[in-house]
Amino acid sequence: MGTVLILANGVWDERADARSMAERADFVIAADGGYTKALAARVPVNMVVGDLDSLDDASLRTLAGSPVEVRRHPADKDWTDLELAIDEALRRTPEKVTILGALGSRIDHTLTNVHLLERGLDANVPIELESGAESVSLVTGRRELVEACIGDRVSLVPLSESVRVSTTGLRFALYEDVLYRAASRGVSNLVDDIPAVVSVSSGRLLVIHARTGART
Repeated sequence: MGTVLILANGVWDERADARSMAERADFVIAADGGYTKALAARVPVNMVVGDLDSLDDASLRTLAGSPVEVRRHPADKDWTDLELAIDEALRRTPEKVTILGALGSRIDHTLTNVHLLERGLDANVPIELESGAESVSLVTGRRELVEACIGDRVSLVPLSESVRVSTTGLRFALYEDVLYRAASRGVSNLVDDIPAVVSVSSGRLLVIHARTGART
């Protein structure tokens, strides 16, 4: 399978074209309240996962009358609805998982969702969090930022205690430099040349790409 799109119940930035993302995906999973957001945005869904406690009566009625597959879980559980949705996605052995709406106003959920990117590393499947003009991915080897344009902002934030990293195409170049989790050195770099590439030789690095440059 190619790409699995997960629709979470966080903030959907208006610049994120959810319908276009769904059209490009091979399978679409809504994590609980993400289904209500999908209905409002007219985004087709293949599966709904979660305890369904975030769905209003109208959404539940629509779901009951639809062919959408449902994986319902008890409200008292040890995992978030998004983690359960990621499990469903990884069972399909996709080439990539994209998650929309995993970032939002609750810092506990946001931090947890960022750490859930490690589930993709363990399964050898890249997972990317999308939020409008920003994307968050977890890198352990070489990663080319294929959608980068000159002027985009790229922040390199260690998830492990330290990371050894090299870059090309970024204004503040790194060559086997060590970035530390308890320091801010990697924040707010800029794309100066294409291709922009981040290479990690040790550790786990969050790459936060903000598409702020001019598009052609």
